[in-house]
Formats: sequence, C-alpha cells, structure tokens
Amino acid sequence: MHGKTHILIVEDDMAQRLLLANWLKADGYRVEGFDNGLDARRFLLENWVDLIILDWDIPGMAGDQLLGLLRRRARIRVPVLFQTVHSDDDDIVRILDLGADDFLIKPFSRDVLLARVRALLRRAQAGAERRARTIGACALDEAAQSVACGDTVVKLGNKEFAILWHLAGQPGTPVSRQQLLAAVWGMDSDAETRLVDMYVSRLRASLRTLCETGWEIQSVYGQGYRLNVNDSGQPQGGPVLEEPKA
Repeated sequence: MHGKTHILIVEDDMAQRLLLANWLKADGYRVEGFDNGLDARRFLLENWVDLIILDWDIPGMAGDQLLGLLRRRARIRVPVLFQTVHSDDDDIVRILDLGADDFLIKPFSRDVLLARVRALLRRAQAGAERRARTIGACALDEAAQSVACGDTVVKLGNKEFAILWHLAGQPGTPVSRQQLLAAVWGMDSDAETRLVDMYVSRLRASLRTLCETGWEIQSVYGQGYRLNVNDSGQPQGGPVLEEPKA
C-alpha cells in the first residue's frame, strides 16, 4: 500500500531532506524532494502527491507562502505536515491558520515522523468522499479518475480528469482558459494558456476511445472551451466559431 503513496518533501537542507527521504522510503513510500518552493510549485502543477512535508525557511517561495497558495487554489485538499525550527506560539498558530494539518518542531525522531505521516494519511483517507457525476450516458468517477460509458471505462491523467470534471460542472457553458488554469493548476496568469490547449487535446483523444459518448469538447473562439452533451453526439448550444488550428 505504501508504495502507491506519494510524498513530497520541500526542504533546503540537503542532509535533512535526504534523511527524511530515506526514512520514508525505508517505510515503503514513494518520495520526491525539492530544495526550494518554486521548484516544488512547478512540480505540483503537473503531478499529484498524497502528502507534503514542508519546511518554513526555503528559498524561492517560502513554506508559508507555498502553503497559502495550496490552500487557496488546489482542487483537492492535500495533507501538509509543516516542519520548522520556529517554536513560538504565534508562529505555530500562523502555520495552522494557513492550513497546515500538523507540525513538527526540529529536531524530531524517525518514529515520530512516520507516526504523524500515518495519522495524516488515515485522516485524509477517512475524509475523502467518493464523488461521481453522471452526464447523459456517461459517468465521471473522481476517486478513480475515470470516465465510463456502458462497459467501456477510460482512466484519465490527473489534469485531463480535472479539466473534464470542471467542464462537466457547467455543460454547454464556455469556460475560459484562465478559469481552467486557476481551477486545475492554481494559476492566475494567461502566460500558460498553451498548457491548457495541450491537455485538452489529450483529453479529446482519450474521449474518442469511448466512441459514441454524445460528448464534445468544443473550442469557443475568444473564450475557451465548453462541454456539449446530447444523446446523438451532435454539438448543442448556439453557433460558435472554431478557433484556427495551430
């Protein structure tokens, strides 16, 4: 079970980062590590983790800033275990108010770390809701990150599923690239709009394997994308201009 659990460590002290990684790997977890907040943020834009161990004093983007960003913009709440040398009550209160699930004051032992990790993962699993959304003849399963039509089930990547889930929440309504960036990647800039286009293209390819879904992700010129749904598979809604293909 641990081998499927993915943990991200953000810690600029190499010795401490390697020590934590070795403890976690020895207990069967998959581990990624970064020494600064900006690289961790970029990683989280493209990858899913089950838990984050976050240090306060890291370069690029401080730990409290990264935590605040995660809590404001992440689509799904990921448990965050804050590790810090700050032991003042005011600092601890600030960390918890920002959304940390637990904290450890350095130095701490291997057994304490692993116990806190297990407790947070149990809590996250117990609180997770198995959400599903049915549209027409097809169903989206958030827990499985899949879409099913009849007997055909296609598992999607995290970002492709998040895009489809967001579009399916308002079928027939155009959703801008900026809205998708904010909802799926936690980004509020239009500098990465090609990222949305790339993942929408992948999503369209995956949906084609489902054959007659009655679903179409349509480009809306000057606006973004919308999910059209009907039984015949023909586009619904008013006329729109297709965006020129690159």
